[in-house]
Amino acid sequence: MIFNYSIDKSKIGRGTIIDVIKANLIECKIGRHNTLVGPMSIEIHKKASMGPGNMIQADSVELNNIRSFIMAENSRIGRDHHIDIADSFFLGKNSCIAGKSSQFWTHGAGMQEGIFIGENCYIGSAVRFKPGTSIGDNSIVGLGSVVTKKFNSKNVTIAGQPAKILKENYN
Repeated sequence: MIFNYSIDKSKIGRGTIIDVIKANLIECKIGRHNTLVGPMSIEIHKKASMGPGNMIQADSVELNNIRSFIMAENSRIGRDHHIDIADSFFLGKNSCIAGKSSQFWTHGAGMQEGIFIGENCYIGSAVRFKPGTSIGDNSIVGLGSVVTKKFNSKNVTIAGQPAKILKENYN
């Protein structure tokens, strides 16, 4: 434990910047040129991986809440995504943010609410999530979707702008 960082058997790519209040990296892989900065705590668990060029950033303006970024075991984030941490972000076990260029916002117009993505989810490329949104376990979010509300149902396919449930209880 150095500077409130715990790094256990993890691989961190060249050019990656980690400048946070607290970090707990457990047997994970972080690709090249990622940026994780700001007053937040991060946890990246066993077998989780992050591709290159991601920006996970907490603004230092409002410090009245605990900000957190959590990637559960065996979760994956592709490349060149932007995750704003004004509240919290949770990516569930075995879930994947695929492709590139998705954006996840946890603040806007006077609100600060976290984003929760359940277990075994697949999030397509170039999606947008607004503050306070969630996706239930075993769900799929289609390419280019804009998620504007909570989808707590499990086993659903979600897509569109704004996103809506296209199929329930898929097999």
